[in-house]
Amino acid sequence: MTTEVYVSGFGVFSAFGLGPTALFDGAFSGSPAFRPVTRFDVSRCRTDRAATYQESEVDFPDAGPGVGTVDVASACGRQALDMAGWRDPAQLPLILATKLRAPSVEPEPPAETTERVADRLGLGKPRRTFVNACCAATNAIIHGAQLVRAGVTSAVLAGGAFLVDRQAFSLFDAAQALAADGQVRPFDQDRQGVLLGDGGAMLLLESGDSIRARGAQPLARLAGWAMTDDAFHVAKPHAQGAGVAAAVTQALHRSGIGPGQLTYVNAHGTGTPLNDASEAAGLHAALGPHTEKVYVSGTKSTTGHALEASGALESVITLLAIRSSVLPPTAALSRPDTHHPLRHVSAPEPVEVPYALSLNSSVGGVNAAILLAAT
Repeated sequence: MTTEVYVSGFGVFSAFGLGPTALFDGAFSGSPAFRPVTRFDVSRCRTDRAATYQESEVDFPDAGPGVGTVDVASACGRQALDMAGWRDPAQLPLILATKLRAPSVEPEPPAETTERVADRLGLGKPRRTFVNACCAATNAIIHGAQLVRAGVTSAVLAGGAFLVDRQAFSLFDAAQALAADGQVRPFDQDRQGVLLGDGGAMLLLESGDSIRARGAQPLARLAGWAMTDDAFHVAKPHAQGAGVAAAVTQALHRSGIGPGQLTYVNAHGTGTPLNDASEAAGLHAALGPHTEKVYVSGTKSTTGHALEASGALESVITLLAIRSSVLPPTAALSRPDTHHPLRHVSAPEPVEVPYALSLNSSVGGVNAAILLAAT
């Protein structure tokens, strides 16, 4: 008998603030969180914008001066435990996605960040760390789901955390990937690039047996997932979206549903020409004639790109879409690309969502998909 995996609690942080209400009010209204960066000097950069939180508006429990990713991940973890009503953190492994930093910038290795979060929350073992860029948090969640499904643990805390810093901002600026107009416009003909954003989310993943034994209520079911790599290029995505198509197809197959049962896709949607074109082509390849019926939006248009944490943040947005029966829009979408047309969500859309997919892609042709189902 296959063990089903559920989300029984989550915590989330974005530039809109700490908790799901702030995220819903911002992302689902289509209100971008971008503002001038004051955290470090950006005077010589292509843009001065990022989705960064206002320190005066967010209170991180137990945080000292200089809030870091440990504080973000810990705050999200506490929210997830409280929401799920989980009483014994020592039983939980931690799977965390965080940034691989240059030693000259941040001497603490990523695995130490994971250890500090686990110790602060009183979590058990194993403790594992993912650092594979934009797919890191998605892979962390998938790995956690595999541990539950295999019976290694009855529950696991998985997710990621990222705060915009000088190193990441400078790298994207040097690559001329940042949007000079201060907007992220996925799938728009006038898109100019991506903008970074603060973000974090932790999901408590739990087996059905564990949830029933506790008398808890699941929020959503992890119906399917997939990790692929098209190995096409060190930085460029496959032009026909081969890796994206494989991830979508495998996630649907694992769940036992067909493309016609999928309602919504929260796309990776970076607002860069190559990524958007590849992702749209991949969706067409995977969904075929059903593509025109599946709603698609790119929520980085409001939250910015949270890099290693983006998959966790966007999985929570996807879960909120299922729970609220409202789809978040792609902000600033005015001239959709017509080469591989999609059914774009350009304004908040009330829709029942039985199945929704969260997609992420990364350098090296890595792709990952998480399929969530209503319960």
